[in-house]
Amino acid sequence: MTPESVNSHIGRVPFFRFLAISVLTIDEMHAEAEMAFSPRVIGNPQKEYYHGGIIASFMEAMAAIVVKPEFDPLPAKPINLTVDYLRPAMKGPLKGRATVTRKGKRMASVWTVSWQESETQPVAEGLYHFLLV
Repeated sequence: MTPESVNSHIGRVPFFRFLAISVLTIDEMHAEAEMAFSPRVIGNPQKEYYHGGIIASFMEAMAAIVVKPEFDPLPAKPINLTVDYLRPAMKGPLKGRATVTRKGKRMASVWTVSWQESETQPVAEGLYHFLLV
């Protein structure tokens, strides 16, 4: 599994296309991705901040990709999520990493973090649980 092969599959998922996600690196336990800024992701028009739901969706997409990067007919189903918003995400690209913390036969847990300029100043962190079918 390479970033190129995963990125070719991303185009088949309409919401992933909407988010304009690009996977930068991926292996069995980690994925890093980037999302370009566009007017459709704005939550605060005066300051041009990202909408919180877009940030959570970006992190969920990364988590789903790292759990099932092959995009088979039965995708992983999100069953629970927790997102902590740490600071506003301003105009510019959003970067993130998803790390599988536990993966069994029926369930997977994935920790995510997103940032902009510096990984040491995260925008949000999240914990996602998926049902593997």
